[in-house]
Amino acid sequence: MQTRSTTLIGVLLGAVLVLAIAGGAFAAMSLQQPAPAQAQAGVAGMRQITVIGNGEIRVAPDMATVNIGVETSAPTTQEALAQNTAQAQAIIDQMKQLGIEDKDLQTSGFSISPTYDTNARAVTGYQVSNMVMVTIRDLDNAGTLLDQVVQSGANRIYGINFGLSDLKSAQAQARDAAILDGRDRADQMARTSGATLGTVLVITENVGSASPFPMLDMAMSARGEALGAPVPVQPGEQVITAQVQLTYELR
Repeated sequence: MQTRSTTLIGVLLGAVLVLAIAGGAFAAMSLQQPAPAQAQAGVAGMRQITVIGNGEIRVAPDMATVNIGVETSAPTTQEALAQNTAQAQAIIDQMKQLGIEDKDLQTSGFSISPTYDTNARAVTGYQVSNMVMVTIRDLDNAGTLLDQVVQSGANRIYGINFGLSDLKSAQAQARDAAILDGRDRADQMARTSGATLGTVLVITENVGSASPFPMLDMAMSARGEALGAPVPVQPGEQVITAQVQLTYELR
């Protein structure tokens, strides 16, 4: 019995010793590992204030892009392609006569696909589609252009996206407004707390997704009938936004 007790005590002491060694090693590893770095704004040890400034400007768009094309169907691919090519060329010629330059015309899609009967089994013919992305720089005549290309044979018009030819200038104005807004916020908070603003320590622009542009969705009749009057096109306004984070010294 005494021998068993001695053995049991030895086993327990050995287990405690192993746990103590393991715990010490873990503690040593924890002490050796550096703490995660933390981002700091401004200058350490200096009184400072950090604010977010928002800027927004509204400006009328001066350009638009639109996909214009023609879709034709015929019993054979050769017939469908020949008809489509003739109509597509007529549309392009018409747009050039209306002042659209070659650089503003780009093929955006071309496809040939079979058509089927009501049971979707037998091929009844073929369909050819040719789409051109057009950049319209004279928005005052955009409605007339759409009317004219339909008369020339266009039967597919998808989505007008409005934009700015000088987007960087508008973004710079929005950024200026954001900085002024941030300074006003910081100044008001400093005065209320009995301090004054010093120099700017950090400026960071918060870059997000661009403001969505207004879009006009259109789908012309496959008959390509002439419209009674120019298509009414309302470009509206573009909203350009900017956001900055500013850190000022407090005095």
